[in-house]
Amino acid sequence: MVKLENITKDFFPPLSYYDLLSLRWKRNEPTRALDNVSFSLPKGKVLAVLGPNGAGKTTLLKIISTLILPDRGRVSVNGYTSASDDEKIKSSLGMVIDEERSFYWRLTGRQNLEFFASLYGMNNITIKTRINVLLDLFKVDYDDKRFDSYSTGMKKHFALMRGLLHDPELLLFDEPTKSLDFAAASSLRDFIKATLVKKQGKTIIFTTHQMDEALDFADLYMILNKGKMKAFGTLDELRKKLNHPDGTIGQIFLKLTQENNNV
Repeated sequence: MVKLENITKDFFPPLSYYDLLSLRWKRNEPTRALDNVSFSLPKGKVLAVLGPNGAGKTTLLKIISTLILPDRGRVSVNGYTSASDDEKIKSSLGMVIDEERSFYWRLTGRQNLEFFASLYGMNNITIKTRINVLLDLFKVDYDDKRFDSYSTGMKKHFALMRGLLHDPELLLFDEPTKSLDFAAASSLRDFIKATLVKKQGKTIIFTTHQMDEALDFADLYMILNKGKMKAFGTLDELRKKLNHPDGTIGQIFLKLTQENNNV
């Protein structure tokens, strides 16, 4: 479903500065967000992407979704290649990010979904039917209220529904339970496991800082640190890599991301 080959991405700071020693204008050094990242994810699998802040997790999702382009490397999604098949890639995936302001706060929840569905080229009958299916699936009965009146949990539900509008095969989640209380986070994780993974067979890539969340329903784990992929595989494969047969995912994460680690 997803294949990345040697993906590298640098971000250049927008501002230059005047160096008094050389009496010349200089540009700040670029930040390497991803450094030669390669992996392949089969259809129907769930991948948890783990890493400290600034490791490159969100950049990875944005490159897969074609929101930004890599400086080097190749991205394939569902058999389509980025740069040449971007529209087909976008139709194959849904991305759920933690940006509430990407919704229109003066519109109702339903009106927001209708607008975003129209961007996929869906006709009015299909839009109405699909939205009703999603509202029923999420047991939502507050779709006629202004979006800015919703709680954080409700906004998360609508963000997930927006990502599912066109019934994509691949879902990208950036910290899906961030800012949710324990009950709401548990409910969302249960929905992803029971409905999206087991019933619908979606392929999922999600980032998280919560080790128990990663362990809860991921098949595979990727650990990023400073843009480099330190490990990729099942928990048993990661344990074997570190020669730590009983290691927890948290212990493995710390081992691979500590400053002085040379693994």
